[in-house]
Amino acid sequence: MKPLEVRGLTIEYLTHRGWAEVVSEVDLDINERNEILAIVGESGCGKTTLGLAIAGLLPPNARKVHGYVKVFGKDVNSNFNSVKVSMIFQDALTSLNPLLTVGEQIAEIYVHHFGMNKKEAFEEAKKRLNEVGLPASYMNKYPHELSGGQRQRVLIAMAIALKPELIVADEPTTALDVTTQAMVLNLLKSIVKSKSIPMVYITHDLALVAHIADKVAVMYAGQVVEYCEKHTLFKDPKHPYTQALLSSLPRVDTELSELQTIRGEPPLPGSFPKGCRFSPRCPKAFSMCFAEKPAIKGVGSGYVRCHLYG
Repeated sequence: MKPLEVRGLTIEYLTHRGWAEVVSEVDLDINERNEILAIVGESGCGKTTLGLAIAGLLPPNARKVHGYVKVFGKDVNSNFNSVKVSMIFQDALTSLNPLLTVGEQIAEIYVHHFGMNKKEAFEEAKKRLNEVGLPASYMNKYPHELSGGQRQRVLIAMAIALKPELIVADEPTTALDVTTQAMVLNLLKSIVKSKSIPMVYITHDLALVAHIADKVAVMYAGQVVEYCEKHTLFKDPKHPYTQALLSSLPRVDTELSELQTIRGEPPLPGSFPKGCRFSPRCPKAFSMCFAEKPAIKGVGSGYVRCHLYG
């Protein structure tokens, strides 16, 4: 039974112009308990909405049109109370309650989800803090007394306290400096590998993908355009969008007079192009790209949504 199975997932948001599609026909898998799947793409591509759908946390103005998300064979929507998915959000300061101590917030999980008394819950909370590299003295601290990296560690402690079947991390290191980013990433990776808790890691940063992921799904305008093993993606990217993303990264092994850019802007939800959604910006586009939607198909060891691979 797969830790994660997403099939044909399409999600719409209600806007002032009506329902707008933001995630389109997404298929994804996590096959192993110690596997990390990275979802990468530009801002607005739908990756956070996909993460919320996987966690069963879509907002009231969103609806699932079709498709499903299963965690260890259980549909997230129909088995919401029996599927344990922990979400680690981007902004730790707004995710934590400013009026409660760190210890109270972690212990609360044990009281409400596992029926422990307050003393037992606090003992477990200390253990979780220790696992994320924070001493027991931090139990009495409030969120505003902690650094950004420390707050993220608290969120990770809360995530594993739930004893989840899956973790969804939505750009948890965006606001952190490079050194702290590396520490948090190493901690997340260590938890996944040592506790066998699979993780979906959402980011716009390909450098982080190279560090943490096992498999990568590249999203553009609500669709997964390439999906493969991490090493395959960086060694031999297939989709023109993936190639453009990698070409726009600075490198230390070659001299560049200027970085390459991707022309134009990504389309807004509700106004996607008729054919391939990347076609207006794609340097390799031809007539079919503007007229027909490409299906995602197996190419080599991965999957690509592009007419170049017939």
